[in-house]
Amino acid sequence: MKILIIGAGPTGLGAAWRLKELAHSDFLVIERNPFVGGLAASFVDSAGFTWDFAVHVAHSHYRYIDRLMQSVLPDGFLTHERRSWVYTQKTFVPFPFQYNFRYLPEKARQECLDGLVSRPPLTSNEPSNFEEWILATAGSGIAKHFMVPYNTKLWTVPPAAMNCRWLGDRVPETNLERVRRNIRHERDDVSWGPNHVFHFPRTGGTGSIWHSMARQIGPERIRLSAEAVAVDPASRSVRLSSGEILPYDHLISTLPLDRLVRMAGLDELAAPASRLQFSRVQVVCIGLPVPIPALMKDKTWIYCPDPESIYYRITPFSIFSPAHTPDAEHCCSFMCEVATPGQAPQHPEEKLAQRVLNDLDQSGLLKLPSAKPHVFHLSSDYAYPIPTLDRDSALAAILPRFEGINIWSRGRFGAWKYEVGNMDHSIMQGVEVVNRILRGEPESTLPDPAQVNSGKQ
Repeated sequence: MKILIIGAGPTGLGAAWRLKELAHSDFLVIERNPFVGGLAASFVDSAGFTWDFAVHVAHSHYRYIDRLMQSVLPDGFLTHERRSWVYTQKTFVPFPFQYNFRYLPEKARQECLDGLVSRPPLTSNEPSNFEEWILATAGSGIAKHFMVPYNTKLWTVPPAAMNCRWLGDRVPETNLERVRRNIRHERDDVSWGPNHVFHFPRTGGTGSIWHSMARQIGPERIRLSAEAVAVDPASRSVRLSSGEILPYDHLISTLPLDRLVRMAGLDELAAPASRLQFSRVQVVCIGLPVPIPALMKDKTWIYCPDPESIYYRITPFSIFSPAHTPDAEHCCSFMCEVATPGQAPQHPEEKLAQRVLNDLDQSGLLKLPSAKPHVFHLSSDYAYPIPTLDRDSALAAILPRFEGINIWSRGRFGAWKYEVGNMDHSIMQGVEVVNRILRGEPESTLPDPAQVNSGKQ
């Protein structure tokens, strides 16, 4: 049985890893880029700084992934306690914002508390969209001061345009009595979430995980710089940009689902595919020839909801590993992420960098030294698959149609489910679809996100 895998990102490599584990040798991974890792790749720039496409941290919902990571990078991870913050109204608020808004100026703090107290009573009916969920669980004040502006900035669509079935362990609900205790005892409440403790490779950024996986899978099983341009379901073959034709019995595709529909020429799926929305992200990477500022030393990343700043998140990336800079004692690095709608043009790089540097300075977050900062640019055309109101109906029309012709679309954008789009989920989607193809075992990650996110599997 010949299995062809499109994409050498986490899902494609996860599938290949499992195929090798099961001693199935008739498979090939093709990747259009000259590197592995996909959206989770890392890069070293000309000045010696290491960067990721965006912030990725290793935490796992699966015992299988825990074992895999130990095999891939034994003793190769640093362990961190998450120290994330929200920066709004010139104020740092520990994350989750919902439990720590006591740091806000008095008027905003009172609005958040009043909104919690006056929340509409919960009913047995599921909120019809994400904004309704925010108002029902967090109240109007928290919605106003953080949840609505931040999520609009991140997703590039208003929360009212999103469903709320993706939330799971992604967004904390709010308990009024817990908030009151935090205010009364002036207590920081920061332990929520699956990534409260996370791991990060000692060297090489997140990309070192995929390089190690690829080495162990074997270079003879992975072809880089091999771009798939057409899929022919009738002949069960894939055509590369070089003109070469590759046959398959089963195709595992990690391509963005809307692109796969176009490449396969399935016109009847064009309408549901057109309903799939996504955002793009540009990362302005800033290297400074100074030690990390004291203001940033206790922060792993910072959420920025205020409209005055163009970025939605800032990460002091050199905190994750001293190997991220050319001189750990005298340099530091920051990643600033900027989102745009999927169909919108990207910001010109030089103008975007100047805007980011200006916003950092004006906000007071980062005062730049007199020496010119080193700037490096990264961008992802597909960054966030948006869980819109009609996403699930679109997926229900597309995915089973492909599965019926032995095409398995999986991964962050292959399956288009953000709620199972982390690195661990993505690897497991590849692992599980191989188990389904070869062993007839049912998948769990894609069909039941709530279950896999409820605890260690």
